[in-house]
Order: sequence, then C-alpha cells, then structure tokens
Amino acid sequence: ASPIFRGIQMKSAVVRRPASLLLCGLLMLVACGGSPEAGLTPAEESLGTQEAELCSGASVTQLTISGISTYQGEMAGSGNWEVAYPANAVRLDYFVDGNLRGSEERRGTTYNTNPPTPSGTWYFSSAGISCGTHTFTIRAIPMSIDSAGNRATCWDSPREFSQSVTESCPNLAVAVGHAHTLALKQDGTVWAWGYNYGHLGDGTTTERPTPVQVVGLSGVKAIGAGSYHSMALRQDGTVWTWGYNGSGQLGDGTTTDHYTPAMVPGLNGVIAIAAGGSFSLAVKQDGTVWAWGDNWTGPLGDGTETTRLSPVRVLNLNGVKAVAAGINHSVALKQDGTVWTWGRNSLGELGDGTTNVRTTPVQAWGISGVTAISASYWHTMAIKQDGTVWNWGDNRMGQLGDGTTADRYMPVQVPGISNTITVAQGSPNYNTVVMKQDGSGWAWGSGILGNGSTQSLTPVRVSNLP
Repeated sequence: ASPIFRGIQMKSAVVRRPASLLLCGLLMLVACGGSPEAGLTPAEESLGTQEAELCSGASVTQLTISGISTYQGEMAGSGNWEVAYPANAVRLDYFVDGNLRGSEERRGTTYNTNPPTPSGTWYFSSAGISCGTHTFTIRAIPMSIDSAGNRATCWDSPREFSQSVTESCPNLAVAVGHAHTLALKQDGTVWAWGYNYGHLGDGTTTERPTPVQVVGLSGVKAIGAGSYHSMALRQDGTVWTWGYNGSGQLGDGTTTDHYTPAMVPGLNGVIAIAAGGSFSLAVKQDGTVWAWGDNWTGPLGDGTETTRLSPVRVLNLNGVKAVAAGINHSVALKQDGTVWTWGRNSLGELGDGTTNVRTTPVQAWGISGVTAISASYWHTMAIKQDGTVWNWGDNRMGQLGDGTTADRYMPVQVPGISNTITVAQGSPNYNTVVMKQDGSGWAWGSGILGNGSTQSLTPVRVSNLP
C-alpha cells in the first residue's frame, strides 16, 4: 500500500538529519529567493521517499489489553502499545467479529532510553453490540510522523491482539396487555399469545391459545404490551411496534394497523420503552422522553390533548432512565431517583396531591431515592433504594396494600414489605405483586393472590413459590 501524507503541523520533528544537511538546505532556499518559513525543508520533504528505510527497523514491540467488556449493547476497552524507533506513532484498527469498527492514529511519548521506545495507550468504544459472544481484535501498525505531519505507515509490520467478550443476552421478560401476553426469550426473540388484533405479530388476526413467535424480530432487549398494540426495543436502540393503530400508537405517522413489527421511523438511541392503553413511550440515551398515540387527558406530556401519529418530545423533562404507562397516565423515573407523572389523574394516580389532569410532567410528592417504577390502569407503584414499596392512586380494591380502600393522592408506603427488587400489576389491574430479594412473592388487592384467597388489603405471601 502507498504511504499516507497529510499536512498537519506537529509539535516536534522526529526525523532527524545532520546539521550540515539542514544548513545546506537552508542555503539553497535563500539562494533561490525563498525563506525557511515558506515550505518544508529538504529533510522534511524526504520522509516519504525514505519510507522503506524508516520502516525497515520499525515494529510494534508491545500491544496489550487492560480489559474489554460490554454493557447494554456497548463494547469498550483499553490497553497499551509500544513501537521500536524510528517509528514514533501507531495506527490502530478496531474490529468486532472481523468487521472494522474504527481507526485512529496516536503519537507516542518518547522516554530517555537508548534506543527510544515511543509508547502510549489506546481506547475503544462502540455501540450496537448484539447479545452473545464476540471476538474483539485490535491491530497496530507502526508509523513515523514528522513535525509537518507527513506520514510513513509501515503496513508490512502489523501486530494484532484478540479477545473474546460476551454481551449478556436479555433475561426472560413478560409483558401483559388487555388480552394478550408477550414473552422475551434469552435469544432475543419475542413470543406472543392470546386475543389477536394483529398485536401478536404473527401476520394474522387469529387468536392463539399457545405462544407463537413474533415474525421478523430478533435482538430484542425489552418489550411492552398495550391494550391492543405491542412494542419491542432492540439492542441497536430502535423501537418496533405492531397491532391496532387507530390512535397512532404504532408511531409510523398513520392509523393503519400492522400485523407484523415495523420500526418507528426517526427514533433511535432508545434505552427504555413502555406501552400505555393506546399510546407509547420511549426514553432516549440523552434522557429525554418521547411519546405518541392517544392523548386524551394528556399522557403524551406535550402540553396538549392532541393525538400524535409520530413521536413528540415530552416537555420539561430530562435525565430520565425509565418509564411506565397506565391506561391514560405516564410515569418517569429520573437519574436522581425522583418520580415524574402526567396525564389522567381522576383517582390520584399522578401522586401530586390533586386530581387535576396534567398535560406536562409534575413531580410525585414526598418520594425520592426510587430505583424502579410500574403503573397499572389507575395507580402507580415505586420501589425505593431501601427496598420499600410505595403506591398511590386507585385503591377501591385494596391494591395499594395500606390496609384501606381509600384512594391516595400522594405516595404511601406498603407496610411490612422491604428488600423488594421488582413490582408489577396483577390482572385485572386490581392487585399488586412484588418479589423480594429472598425470592419470595407477595401480593395484595383483589384477584388471584396465590395463597388461596382473592382479597387482601395488606400483603400476603404467595404459596408454594420457592
């Protein structure tokens, strides 16, 4: 391959010539009416022509990796390199499974050794890594770069280092809609069963009493189920929707139903999703929240009650890491552990001490240090860092677990429950179920509670669940 030349001024020259040659060069420039500042000296100009000479002794003497890992679809790693003089720099190529993911050039720091050993560090980061085992490879090629930025790249002297790295596949997850269920398998595929208005994603409207695979969808890390529509978040940060679309809940700019998944256009870099009754929510990497679909009573948070067929940004809300959705209200968990809500509030489900509709987010009163949230039709749930559970909103069937049937307009703690790691609504949305760190399940409200009863105003332990 041919050497690469660029005219970028560098801080110090690395190709050295005897002083007599440099003086002759200067005299020749002056004799011709030039000046030393007018261009490169002959010594600098000769770098390209002497590539073979420079590369004959150049090599990458050391290439190490401090560590390479993945998290939530991003691979990152770092390490060190060292080259043999006369090389003083290195070109670094980064590969994942043999595919080039990035390249860079790095100048080395030369210490007072004989011969000099220029060295430095490298750092790699790339998003969109699917779950499973991958091979990361770094390739280093020695270079000589002079003070004017001219380059001699020693393509015939590369050094490589490879390491296997695994991106954890999503854990099994389940989402329940009005009359259908979704399951996310560890291989990133989605399966569905139940009533089918197209929201099972198998290309039909045929009811399925047993699971069928959602067509054409893989690499999924999160799912959401609305009343009659379904959502999936892929590892690459794109959102896919399918099912009934009469209110624009699929986010494709139309009200056309889809019987198989389609990507929501213009929405990328998403880290979390939630499906409401007839609307959808998504959190982007920058902490903003986007919403689309039915906007009666304002669950889209854009300051209006106008139905939106494509995603719009929720107003006055940043730093969000998770969202949840009820039938007509929305909930967001910020990085600072505070909870923000908007939409319908007739039973106090927003937790702001009122029953006023909110078309933009308001903070739930008196609760902080929250690590997880969930929402049912008309009530909201949160887990704090200490593992306690807090509920607010509709309590007609005792689903708040505080021993009463009084609606609560602000968060109240569920007595006797601690060390909780996950919370979810039961069916038909009148009970609550939690799992504690010891693996035990607890439930309260009205419905199938798992202990032989169908009604309890306070938590009861689910039987036969180790």
